[in-house]
Amino acid sequence: MARDFYQTLGVARDADAEAIKRAYKKAAVRWHPDKHAGKPEAERTAAEEKFKGIAEAFEVLSDKDKRAVYDRYGEAGLKQGGAGGMPGDGVPGGGVPGMPGNVRFSFSGGQPMDAARAQELFAHFFGGTSGLGGKMDEGNPFASMLGGHGMPSMMGGMMGGSAARGQLHARDGSSLCGRPDRLPAGALVRLTDLKAGGSERNGALGRIERFDEPSSRYVVSLDGTFEQLKLRPQNVRQVLAEARVVGVKGEASLNGRVASSATYDASSKRYKCEGLKGDHTVVALKPENVVLPRACRVVVDGVQSRPQLNGRLGEVLDVVSDRYVVKLGDETLRLRFGAVVAC
Repeated sequence: MARDFYQTLGVARDADAEAIKRAYKKAAVRWHPDKHAGKPEAERTAAEEKFKGIAEAFEVLSDKDKRAVYDRYGEAGLKQGGAGGMPGDGVPGGGVPGMPGNVRFSFSGGQPMDAARAQELFAHFFGGTSGLGGKMDEGNPFASMLGGHGMPSMMGGMMGGSAARGQLHARDGSSLCGRPDRLPAGALVRLTDLKAGGSERNGALGRIERFDEPSSRYVVSLDGTFEQLKLRPQNVRQVLAEARVVGVKGEASLNGRVASSATYDASSKRYKCEGLKGDHTVVALKPENVVLPRACRVVVDGVQSRPQLNGRLGEVLDVVSDRYVVKLGDETLRLRFGAVVAC
């Protein structure tokens, strides 16, 4: 049965090269065998087949010549052309109807995509590593999305370590620090407080693609799918890496530990932190017990001396002693830990 490579990558038939690259990146990371190493054999096998299919689709659609042949003659045209050319138009002998007999086209030597070549393609695309850094960190369920243990920001592996220094950049290299009241492109978020018609997505993970000014909504790509949603700022919450625990009295052993992920829950006014106990246990902590990483977007909440600041959005520039240095528009203030929360 002929496969639809466009459907495999989840792109339209007129998708440009950048859209195809983005689709491959998302799908290849989702189905990479390393992410399924601990699953039952049937699931591992299914993931490997999907990974190979994604690689094969990308190999064809990212090559303008292969794509042109595929668009005109389908998968059969690629395979039979790769086997040494076609007989004349539609004549007996296995030719593809409509394909000239003098066509010669190489498609992976006429052989199906294998695991080794799929890994090689992945390594080439991601810059020299055929895996995802070995076995996933069992204490960090967000390792693949946050760039692995020790990633110093919420921006994920593809954004590099510059976010720890307050230098957030978009995929095109342009600075995003000019808008401390906006979550930057690439930020990992969790969907929250969606009402009827969307409530089943509450708790789902996604990444910020951009902020749509006309609608005042974020465009969010849902993790593990090709679906994009437009969501109000109050319906997304940052998932933060490297949030550090301080000042906990009831369970002092947590102090000094760093959460693999932390998300602020506005209803309980607590951060839900994972990875603090070496397993998937979720620990709820007050804002004053969680030190947020630099470059985190925050909302002021709980300032009594200047109540007009409450509700304003800003960015954590630094952490000094028991205070955040927060940029609020043109103003830079020092605010105690409990006076701001991640938005």
